[in-house]
Amino acid sequence: MRDHQGQGGTGANNTPDQAHLRAAQLPSFRACLGLSSMSEEGFVGALTQTSLSRLDAWCLSDLERLLAAALRYGLSPTGRELFLVPDPSGAAPLLVVGVDGWSRILNAHEQFAGIEFTESPQLEDGLPAWVECTIHRWDRRVPTTVREHLCEVRGSSSAWVTHPRRMLRHKAMVQCARITFGVGDIVDPDEAQRVLLAKQCGKEAQGELVTPRPAPGTRRGPSSVRDLRQALGA
Repeated sequence: MRDHQGQGGTGANNTPDQAHLRAAQLPSFRACLGLSSMSEEGFVGALTQTSLSRLDAWCLSDLERLLAAALRYGLSPTGRELFLVPDPSGAAPLLVVGVDGWSRILNAHEQFAGIEFTESPQLEDGLPAWVECTIHRWDRRVPTTVREHLCEVRGSSSAWVTHPRRMLRHKAMVQCARITFGVGDIVDPDEAQRVLLAKQCGKEAQGELVTPRPAPGTRRGPSSVRDLRQALGA
């Protein structure tokens, strides 16, 4: 990891002017730690095993984006609700929220007044051709309804093979929640996978080698709790 002036260093030689590298000086880190009711050792250990586990390279701004999003949406960065996935182009990692995280966002919102689902009577391969999700807000006269079509969103993951109806319902819920509550900086796992595949296909079409590259100012991801603590300056 490098500091903002491009000078390396995360070990014992850190000086006070490098306070931005210290976990104790990150408001989001301290806030999330307090909400977790965990020890600092346990909290950073859980980060490496959950929300940061998919990254080979990361920097302080990635961690701050993750923790800030956790606070903004009331999610746990150690509860498998929110995590980062690498971008093969070397851009900032994607903020991904699983279905449990989206459900928490809905139920925790003070204006959430209920949700309804409607399945298409028409079938495709024995499955509903579409699913509609309707979300009500206490401060809106008209509810928001979003229809997701199976032919447009069907994925190839094991979950789509074993539970296609549930996955289609999840897709409708996520897109409706996004519009109803103006959520634009996070994606669901399916969307993240589509973004990564699209970028990889674009590179292959241009004859480029598809190799994930760390963004400038990153380092190899930590392999242990002690590594993360040292990188944070904790």
